[in-house]
Amino acid sequence: MALFRAAASGGFALILLACCSLIMLAAASGGGGVDDDGVGGDRLMMDRFLSWQATYNRSYPTAEERQRRFQVYRRNIEHIEATNRAGNLTYTLGENQFADLTEEEFLDLYTMKGMPVRRDAGKKRANVSSSAAAVDAPTSVDWRSKGAVTPIKNQGPSCSSCWAFVTAATIESITKITTGKLVSLSEQELIDCDPYDGGCNLGYFVNGYRWVIQNGGLTTEANYPYQARRYACSRSRAAQHAATISDYVQLPAGEGQLQQAVAQQPVAAAIEMGGSLQFYSGGVFSGQCGTRMNHAITVVGYGADSSSGLKYWLVKNSWGQSWGERGYLRMRRDVGRGGLCGIALDLAYPVV
Repeated sequence: MALFRAAASGGFALILLACCSLIMLAAASGGGGVDDDGVGGDRLMMDRFLSWQATYNRSYPTAEERQRRFQVYRRNIEHIEATNRAGNLTYTLGENQFADLTEEEFLDLYTMKGMPVRRDAGKKRANVSSSAAAVDAPTSVDWRSKGAVTPIKNQGPSCSSCWAFVTAATIESITKITTGKLVSLSEQELIDCDPYDGGCNLGYFVNGYRWVIQNGGLTTEANYPYQARRYACSRSRAAQHAATISDYVQLPAGEGQLQQAVAQQPVAAAIEMGGSLQFYSGGVFSGQCGTRMNHAITVVGYGADSSSGLKYWLVKNSWGQSWGERGYLRMRRDVGRGGLCGIALDLAYPVV
């Protein structure tokens, strides 16, 4: 009996030692529980979050904020992967620089609270039926292939200046088309000097054209570089014109009108940006959106997807190359008069 008790006691000690070893191994491997930073959750997801932080040079002031951002990141990644697994979409979502933002935060930082209401008294071309426009225009256009589009730029999260980027982009393109010279123009000049718009708060590309005409032109990006906030206007730099326009045109609404215009030059447009577009990474976007305009973009072409045959608008955005298809969006075309996300409702372009 004494021998049995000793053996039992020794067996218990061995079991206890094995359990302690397993606990130590689990702690060393980081599996389960809470990590050293106090952030709960799966180690693999945390590793992915840390890698994302390094990629986008993102840091947080406190451990609490880091934990909150990790949870937002986790929910976004789960949404992205669940959406892509569904397998019934014409586009894909992906992890990008917005992965630690809620949709509300994303919209607050990267879009405007609302675009100014279009004034239909503005200059317009003669109305052309959608069917006639579709016949007159070529089947596909890409102004990038003609060297008429500057590289993708990045407005950043501190300045809602998409309107200025679109104003500059369309003037850059028409200047190249008419003079043969592609020059990157200054968004900062528009933000600082245009009295008809709100700088980093609210603006409209039509007002931007109006001011460029009044000012006699727009200077280069190099001469008046982007600062992502509004400063006092530098009159001396604003007087050094690198491109000029003489007029602008506001188009009647309609995808046919837009197609005919884009066949001639890139066109400024307003859209509703939100929802799945936060994480758009490729394909022809055909998701849900409305017509509450909050973002300005430049339509630089159109075509049809080689695999699905879906027709699309080729859109240049101002969120850097890590969003979308290296900064571009293909949005489904021929969905109705106003277009998907209202892309064909509020259209304009500059005239040299």
